[in-house]
Amino acid sequence: MSELQKQLTVDPLDDSDLKAERVQEELVTAPLEMQEPTEMVIHSRLKAERVQERLRAMPGWSLRVGGHAIDRVRDLPSAFGAADYGTLVLREAARTRQKVRIGISGPRVVITVLASRESSEIGLEQLDFAAGLL
Repeated sequence: MSELQKQLTVDPLDDSDLKAERVQEELVTAPLEMQEPTEMVIHSRLKAERVQERLRAMPGWSLRVGGHAIDRVRDLPSAFGAADYGTLVLREAARTRQKVRIGISGPRVVITVLASRESSEIGLEQLDFAAGLL
């Protein structure tokens, strides 16, 4: 078993030295064939109208041009709070195998949830993940 495969089998919540950069790198580079068949998720594709309808019920979230991602800007009281929140989002993304990008500038956090490799369009899984973020 390769080092990356070993890392992917560890529950991220138990990994004390989890770094945001490593989580993002693993999420971007981990091949799908490394996932167990029982962990494979069936990606449900939504029509553009349903995505827009769902986004209207999610304050702050917007669809990026092309429909390949959704994003949200969040301002927190401090840069430390922004870093903590970014870490929380990355841990949850690793746990649920969602592709995300986090940008932090002072107290501002930009969260981008990316479409899956299979569909290349935002689906129900990504919308549910984003809606579940605090």
